[in-house]
Amino acid sequence: MIIAAIALASARFTLDQDSALIQLARQSVEAEVLGKPIPKPAGRSEVHPVFVTIERNGKVLGCRGDLAIRTASLESEVILAARGAAAHDPRYRPLTKADLNAFLVTVTVVNRTEPIDTATGLEPEDGLVLKSGTKTGIVLPWEGKDPSVRLRWAYLKAGVSLGSPVTLFRLIASRSRG
Repeated sequence: MIIAAIALASARFTLDQDSALIQLARQSVEAEVLGKPIPKPAGRSEVHPVFVTIERNGKVLGCRGDLAIRTASLESEVILAARGAAAHDPRYRPLTKADLNAFLVTVTVVNRTEPIDTATGLEPEDGLVLKSGTKTGIVLPWEGKDPSVRLRWAYLKAGVSLGSPVTLFRLIASRSRG
């Protein structure tokens, strides 16, 4: 537990950096939906894997990202994930102009994953990664509180039968909402 808290703190960004990432994600969502030019990132922070979740009125409208780095900067990762969440999440319909009214974005910046034997000790701020062969199920931090429910969700997201042999990882990340 102490290790997770230290790792989480090391992945934390300043309030200004959090605000900049949220603003960049929001601008990227709006650009994707409205067919406008994608914003140019102001900075080039150290790259980490990123997930962007879009919600409106407490309902998820899209979530995309990856555990692997796909671009050269954190800002570019945020843009890529935000655009994907807005229009390219196969679980949801693409956002419309009406969806841009009072939407909320969450940017989850992945610090690392660490192997675990069981999901039992997961805290709400821990994410969960389940792997079985080439299939992966990811439950981001704060997606549910009960570890057994989160484990069930990970099996479902991976498309793996509940109880099948899997490898589990704690996902350590920082999260910003706005």
